[in-house]
Amino acid sequence: MSVAKTALGQSQQELRFRNRIIGLLVALLALLGIGFLRIPSLLNVYVPPDLTRPQFVRPNEVSPSYIYAFAKLMMEALNYCPEDCGKDYVKNLARLHDYLTPSCYQDLSMHRQRNASVYEFRSRKLLPTGDEIFDPLKVTRLDSNVWEVQIEYLLEEHVKGVETRNRRYHYPVRIVRYDVPLEKNAYQLAFDCYIPPGPRPVGSDQDTQTPNGGREPRLPPNLSPASSK
Repeated sequence: MSVAKTALGQSQQELRFRNRIIGLLVALLALLGIGFLRIPSLLNVYVPPDLTRPQFVRPNEVSPSYIYAFAKLMMEALNYCPEDCGKDYVKNLARLHDYLTPSCYQDLSMHRQRNASVYEFRSRKLLPTGDEIFDPLKVTRLDSNVWEVQIEYLLEEHVKGVETRNRRYHYPVRIVRYDVPLEKNAYQLAFDCYIPPGPRPVGSDQDTQTPNGGREPRLPPNLSPASSK
């Protein structure tokens, strides 16, 4: 850059330099403003339930342990009938409506209507087996937004106060990412019913894990969502 030799030239040169600096600052502010507007106002961070060891968590990334914990939470809440499953189960479906996919909700509701005897006059709860611990192998990612989860519970049922079932069952369930308003479903996940062959007693001939998780749209008439004969 040439150096001005007169006072007027130096003044004009300083003005040009100052204008360039101002223009550069305006451009930087514009870039910062655009970047600020593009920053999401809310990030979904799925914190694993196991906080005994350090975890590196990326926004919108769901860990297998989180999927497993959500599946257990849904199974226990859906199948808890303290008095009469004929009434309690209907209330559970209504309360958990936003945590069930529409097709799964419809299937479970229809099964309840068509097989009232499987539900009425009986209490039900799923209890920990005592040796059930999280294992990453129990969670299989079928798609970017779909998971298969293998869970075991001790199913306890009473009919009019008489114990009719106390047996360990295996539950292959399907969990999917579910984009609904956060105020309706803070997990942004949903229970998508069972994977064939559905709930089975542990140790039975049908107690097999089905890979590639096709969804089970219907349950047999003698099989409630938490048990089988």
